[in-house]
Amino acid sequence: MTLQLGLGRAILYAKLHDLREFRDVILDACLHCYSYDIQTEGTRASYMYDLVGCLPDKGFYYREVLKSLAASGDDGDAAQRFHFAACLAFDGNEEARRAMYDSYVPGPRMGDLIGIDFFKMDGIQGLLFVAEKFGALLMVKPEEVDTGYLLSQSLEICGEQSTWDALRDAGATNSSIEKFRLVAAEASRGGTGKPSQAPEITSLRYEQLWNEFPTNKPYLLWKWGERASDEELELAAKGLIAAENSKQQLAHLRIFARRRFPLDVNALLSLVDIEEDRLGGAAVKALTHVPHPAVRDLAFRLMDTQAMWRGHAIDLVAQNYQDGDHRIVLRWFQEEEDRETLHSLSMDLIDFWKRHPDEETEVPMLRSLYEKGPCSFCREAAVRRLLERGELADQLRAECAWDSNSDIRNLVGENLPIVPKPALPSDRDF
Repeated sequence: MTLQLGLGRAILYAKLHDLREFRDVILDACLHCYSYDIQTEGTRASYMYDLVGCLPDKGFYYREVLKSLAASGDDGDAAQRFHFAACLAFDGNEEARRAMYDSYVPGPRMGDLIGIDFFKMDGIQGLLFVAEKFGALLMVKPEEVDTGYLLSQSLEICGEQSTWDALRDAGATNSSIEKFRLVAAEASRGGTGKPSQAPEITSLRYEQLWNEFPTNKPYLLWKWGERASDEELELAAKGLIAAENSKQQLAHLRIFARRRFPLDVNALLSLVDIEEDRLGGAAVKALTHVPHPAVRDLAFRLMDTQAMWRGHAIDLVAQNYQDGDHRIVLRWFQEEEDRETLHSLSMDLIDFWKRHPDEETEVPMLRSLYEKGPCSFCREAAVRRLLERGELADQLRAECAWDSNSDIRNLVGENLPIVPKPALPSDRDF
């Protein structure tokens, strides 16, 4: 568990103890990405590279990761393995660099995230290698490939003029690189198209919204609801009540993702147990803005029955607060085992204490969030608040210096304390 969460205590322990009995656990964490959201957190590869670097048998792990590259697919595990290899290559390991070049067959999901390390290793030559691979992919799956991230990172790492000059020159004799260049150039020219819809949709009246815009765009619907007048919002609420099927209901519910539903709360409560099209989840989300005794009762029912949408329970209670709720919602978080629900609950914990301050329970809440939250960004918020309060204990401060989240490492800065040896972990801990 400690490795999967990316806590720094695992590295502190590795510096002082023999971890041969944990070899299978450590190798698993090298080969598989346990980040909650790889798009925002990145992989845990550099964290595992730091840990393995403390071990006398580190060569075993290096070899196993490099062997795994050729069989990697197009998922977070592949990104983890390639970035681990890149860490080796950045430290001068030529075998790792060759293995990366020999094994890179990008897919539309993670190929761009993996490709960035080639830019960092070899600059323009790395860019052209990746561009050729992606150009070939674009010829086969043009609708699935996005070149935006690769291009933005190339401009940052290699320079704008150097990037375009190299792509143009190489594309003159290489059709795959030319395909990448053309698609990337087109994307860079049209990159502002989507955001321009946001100001336009917010000026529409309810009837126009339904007639002129697709109803399957959640962002546009909640954006409209966020800025709609009270009169237009009431029309949308009546539209929800009159909706004839689950798709119409879901589209209307999304309008209330950030605004209070203005009519009878029972119109929303009647939908919370419907799993079709995730209708119940949207109804519960809308109810998080509604102060009403029945909404508070719903939060407790969701937790008591381990219902699918219980991740919103803390937010429901925050809108319907009573004395003693701090200990109740903290217990909900501490007892939860489902990873998705844990993350949803953890995102609401700090906000709950901001809305309803309680000195006695805030530090236990922050420490629980640090220990159990599956997302390192939520853990970062807990560390920041503990630092603000002057409550980041020496042991935690030392751990944070080796956290998988580099922002947490930077938070604790220099002048780290000397702490006692970490206690012997169990298999579950690791």
